[in-house]
Amino acid sequence: MANPLIDDLLTSTDIVELISRYVPLKRAGSNFSGCCPFHNEKTPSFMVSPTKQIFKCFGCGKGGNALTFFQEIEKIDFRDAVKELAKTQHIDIEKYNLNTQKISDESDQKAKLKRMHSLTQQFFLAQLKESTQALDYLTIHRKLSKNLIEEYGIGYAPDKHYQLIQLLREKGFTDNDLLEASLAKKNANGEIYAFFRNRITFPIYDTMGNIVGFSARVLNPEDKPKYLNSAEHKAFEKSKLLYGLNFAKNYIREQQKLIVVEGQMDVLGLAKLETPVGVATSGTALSQDHIKLMKRYTENIFLLFDNDNAGHQATLRALKLFYQQNMFPKIIKLPEGFKDVDELSNTPEGKSAFETCLMNAQDGFLGIYHQMRSELDMTSPIDKQKLINTLFELIISVNSLTIQEHYKQLLAEKLGFAFEILDAQFKRYKTTDGKLILNQQNRQQQQENTGRYQLHRDELVVSLFYQGALEKYLGDFQGATTLFDIITIIGASKPDSLLAQALNNKLTPEQISSLNELGMWRDAQLEEHQTTEKRYQIILQAILPILQKWLQLALKHSALSAEQKRQLLELRKKL
Repeated sequence: MANPLIDDLLTSTDIVELISRYVPLKRAGSNFSGCCPFHNEKTPSFMVSPTKQIFKCFGCGKGGNALTFFQEIEKIDFRDAVKELAKTQHIDIEKYNLNTQKISDESDQKAKLKRMHSLTQQFFLAQLKESTQALDYLTIHRKLSKNLIEEYGIGYAPDKHYQLIQLLREKGFTDNDLLEASLAKKNANGEIYAFFRNRITFPIYDTMGNIVGFSARVLNPEDKPKYLNSAEHKAFEKSKLLYGLNFAKNYIREQQKLIVVEGQMDVLGLAKLETPVGVATSGTALSQDHIKLMKRYTENIFLLFDNDNAGHQATLRALKLFYQQNMFPKIIKLPEGFKDVDELSNTPEGKSAFETCLMNAQDGFLGIYHQMRSELDMTSPIDKQKLINTLFELIISVNSLTIQEHYKQLLAEKLGFAFEILDAQFKRYKTTDGKLILNQQNRQQQQENTGRYQLHRDELVVSLFYQGALEKYLGDFQGATTLFDIITIIGASKPDSLLAQALNNKLTPEQISSLNELGMWRDAQLEEHQTTEKRYQIILQAILPILQKWLQLALKHSALSAEQKRQLLELRKKL
C-alpha cells in the first residue's frame, strides 16, 4: 500500500541536492558521480541519478532513494530519518493522520533517553540563573558573554544529590532510566544520587540536534576530576559525536573549514574570536568515525591542540588518523606564551592574532617537522634519527603512494639528504620498525570495524580490579585473596602506574571510561553458569604473565619495605 507521507517526502526531495551536502559530486553524463561516503575508495564508484532519484555505489553495493541515503549517512533509524527529512522539506507530518504514519518515538528507548536529557538541560539552565557563583565564574573568570552562554546552552548542576532525581521521577522516569542515562549513580546502600553536582554543564548534541549527554567542569578547583562526561548509552556513541558540531556545521559548510580543538572551552574560545567552526571530542580519543563525520562537511581541516607536550603528541596521533583517510590537516601554531585558544580569546589582540595564526597554518607534516626540530639537538645523530623515525611513521600512515613519495622528497630536502639514501632508509624502516606501526594501525581499524577490543593485560588487570570484577567473579574463592594482596602491594610500590591510580581513585574520566569498556568486554567472556573455580582460572590465565612481570619489578623496587618483599615472595608461591 502506498504511503502518502513517504511519497510526498521523496517527491519534494532533490536527491542530488541532498547528497551534495555530504559528498562532492561531479556531472557524469546524465548522472552525477563521487567517492562513496560509506567506504574508502580512491576512484569514484558512487553514482546518483537525478531522473530516477536514486543512488548506487558499485564498490560496496549500497543504494536506494533519498530517504535511504539520509538514514544511512546520519546513522539514525527510519522513523527519525522521516521526521528529520520532513523538517528540511518543510513538510508537516501532523497532517498525515493515519496511525500507520504517525512517527512517534514515545515508546522507543532512544526517545526516552533524549527526553530525559532535554528535561535535564532545562533544569541545568534554570539552576544557572539561580547561581550567582556559577554565572560569575562564566562571565568574569571565563569571560563568556551571556549571549554565548545562552547560545551554547551552558548550564549548572547544583551541589544537591536528589533535586534532579526527584524532578525526573515526577516526570515518570524510573531509577533504572536515570542510571542508564548516566544522570545518576548508585551508592553502597543502593540509593541513587545525581551524577553531576556543583559543575558547569555543557550539553552534547547528536547530529539531529538532540541532547544525548553532558560534559561537566568543576566549579570548585579542589574538586576532582576536572571534567565528568556522560557514559555511553543507546542514544550516545562518543566515537560518532563531536562537541560543537551542531553549532558549527552551517559555518563549516559556508566557510569550508573546520578546526579540531581539545575541549569545550576551546570551542567557545573560537566562537569568541568570531571563528565558530570548532569541534572537540568528549571523554574519548579522536577516532576514524569522528574523522568520517568531519568529512561530511569539509576536508579542509585544521588542528589546534594545547601548546604543550601532551598537545604535540595529540597532534601527531590525529595526523596519523587523518592520513589514513587521505585527509591532510594543517596545524595552527599559537603565538608564544599562549597555551590554548581559550587563553588567546581573552586578550584584546586575540582576534587579529588568531587570524594571522590561521593564515600561517602549516601543512601537518611540516608542522611536526618544525616542532620537533625546535625541541631536538639536530647536531646529535640520535636526535636526528628520532625526528626521521617519527616522520617515517607519519609517511607510513598516508594511504597514497604518490603523497608518500612527496613527503619523502620533502624530508630529504629539509635534512639535506640525497633522496636515494633517505628512501633506502625508509624502506628498511618500513620492513622492520614500521611493521609494528602498520600492525597497530591495522589492529585499530579492525577494532573499529568489529567494535571489539584488543585487550592489553596491564589494562585488563586494572579494569577488573578497579570495577570490582575480580571480587564479583571470584567471590570467596581462596585464590581471590592472593590476587588482591599481590595487586595491592604492587600498586603501592608504583605510584605513577595505572594500577596505583586506580587504587587511589586518581584515574581521569577518560581512563575510567576506557577501563569500563575493557571490563565490560571481559565480563561477556565470563558466563554466569561457570563455576567460581573456572572463572578464577580464566582470569588468572589472562593476567598471570603480567603479574609475574610486575612481581619481578616490584621485588627489585626500592620503595618496598623488606616486609612487603617477603609477603610478595610468599604470595608468588601460591599462584
